[in-house]
Amino acid sequence: MGPPNFLFLFPDQHRWDWLNCMGLAPVRTPNIDRLAARGTMLTQCRVNSPLCAPARASVATGLRVARHGVLSNHYDLDESSDTFMQRLRAAGYRVAACGKTDLHKHTDFCGLSGWTPRMGRLGYTETIDQNGKRQAVKSGRVRPQDSYMAFLHAEGVATDHAADYDRRMALRDGRGESAWPTPLTRRQYTDDFTGRAALELLDRLPVGQPWHLQVNFPGPHEPFDPPADLMARYDGVEFPPPVAPSDAPVDHQQIRRNYAAMIEGIDDWVGWLIDAVDRRGELDNTIVVYSSDHGEMLGDLGRWFKSVPHDPSVRVPLVAAGPGIAAGRRSEALVELFDLAPTFLELAGLGPPADWDARSLAPLLQGRTAAHRDVQISTLGKWQMACDGRWKLSLYEDGRRELFDLSADPSETTNLAGAGEEAARLEGVLLSVGVNR
Repeated sequence: MGPPNFLFLFPDQHRWDWLNCMGLAPVRTPNIDRLAARGTMLTQCRVNSPLCAPARASVATGLRVARHGVLSNHYDLDESSDTFMQRLRAAGYRVAACGKTDLHKHTDFCGLSGWTPRMGRLGYTETIDQNGKRQAVKSGRVRPQDSYMAFLHAEGVATDHAADYDRRMALRDGRGESAWPTPLTRRQYTDDFTGRAALELLDRLPVGQPWHLQVNFPGPHEPFDPPADLMARYDGVEFPPPVAPSDAPVDHQQIRRNYAAMIEGIDDWVGWLIDAVDRRGELDNTIVVYSSDHGEMLGDLGRWFKSVPHDPSVRVPLVAAGPGIAAGRRSEALVELFDLAPTFLELAGLGPPADWDARSLAPLLQGRTAAHRDVQISTLGKWQMACDGRWKLSLYEDGRRELFDLSADPSETTNLAGAGEEAARLEGVLLSVGVNR
């Protein structure tokens, strides 16, 4: 067989512990579980920055945030950036993507077909790009700016969808009080639109030429608005309550049911897309990777969404299976999300650039090593974090310090910032890496 194909399944805001195979929440993910059973699950993956655009720019470039310059969602990735997509394309790969790439988060226009020349300059050969859940409505309620809102306008439901989002956003920023189903049918829902786009792109990719397809599901990002039929699957299911929630009256159980329903809807597509690759006769030569750009606090510690250094925000699933990947293996090695960039290149038989910050996961995935990093680093705005698997130090620009012993306090409820030796050691790591430069 020639170079492997890559099916990279990359939803938005899927926290690390919400997989059935983790045994921590009653969410149903049979297809991701099967993927983990025939491959390797890396249970200690933390992201380089828990926000969409910075995280995805790090994956594309193999660089830390300060080096690629996408400091927040108000930046686009520089088109002159050296990306793994460009290097795969130069080696003869077709490089496709659908859903919310978020490499031009500051620029709303994605092309009504999902393609703009900008995507070609970043390294893609074909895309069906779209904006995120909120961003699509904000930019396209009157005139669509992306493929998804163009579809909803053609369906005659864009106005109803926008009105539903307005109603949600009026209630505490779209959190607990808006845990009702979308008025859209499942066929019209954003994750299902993305799944169909992935099937369309697969049809465009010729069998026999290596390809990389990145499927950027917009869910399970808030608002927590699954289609009614998915939401009904979790009627009466009880989830573990949030850790140290705020006193605000929020229906945490319903939010968690809705979050699980969105994940299960994506899991359906994981199975359908793997089946589609199998029908092409290419599954034996395709590496399938499942991960996410960041997590979701989901009410833990009184917080929602992401953007903080706590594990529900910075820790994500990472599962890989396919030719050469060790089967039935679960590893607690410390890995960072952007390590996927050189991993794709090495598994394709290419050498990653020497100046990238990321490190290839290939030796770990192939069972040639049990370790990867000593310390993980994440940064966003006014904080930076270092974690060695047991100790996690977060430093804030306003002088606050947080140190957690994850072995004794995995929920991060007891701040040990006064424990000088461990804090000093991790602070030294942050200074040596220079994440603020």
